[in-house]
Amino acid sequence: MWWPKPALALLPIALALAGCGFHPLYGKQGVDPDVGEELAAIQVDPIRDRQGQLIHNALLKALTPEGTPAKPRYHLLVAYTVTEAQQALQTDNTATRDVLYYKVLYRLYEGSTAVTAGTFPKTFSYNFLSEHFANIAAQGDVQERAAEAICEEVRNRLAIYFTTAAEKRAQAAK
Repeated sequence: MWWPKPALALLPIALALAGCGFHPLYGKQGVDPDVGEELAAIQVDPIRDRQGQLIHNALLKALTPEGTPAKPRYHLLVAYTVTEAQQALQTDNTATRDVLYYKVLYRLYEGSTAVTAGTFPKTFSYNFLSEHFANIAAQGDVQERAAEAICEEVRNRLAIYFTTAAEKRAQAAK
C-alpha cells in the first residue's frame, strides 16, 4: 500500500502523543468535557476603544460561539495598556520598525467574587513602509493579530482554571 510521505512523517508523532497520555485541554475528548460549557457561560464585559472592541469580539467568538448566554454564570473583565516604541532608526533618525508592548489584565467574576485573575505581556511589531496607506494597513493588521493572540491566551488561561477547579472538586468528593 502506498502512503504519502507527509502522512508517514506524522505517524510517529501521533503514536507518541497517544502513548504519553496527551489529552486536549477542552472539548468533548478533553480532560474535563464541561470546560467548554463553563467557557460558554461567560459574559465578556465591553472593553474601551477600537483595539478593545477587537479583543472583545475575538473573545465572544472564542468563548461563546453559539451566542451570548441568556443567564451567564461568570463575567470577564479584560483591560490592557499599550506602549509603543520605534526601532531600527536610519541615519536621518526615521524609524523603520514599530514595536507594540501590550500588558493585559484579566479577571473572571462569579457574581461579585473574583475567582481567577492574571496578567501577561504580549509583543507585536510591524515595519514602516514608504507608502502611507501601507502603514495604515500594517497597523490594522497588527491590531487584529494582537486581538487574536490576547484572546487565545485568555481563553487558554480560563480553560486551565476550569480544568484545575474540576480536578479539585473531584478530589474533594473522594
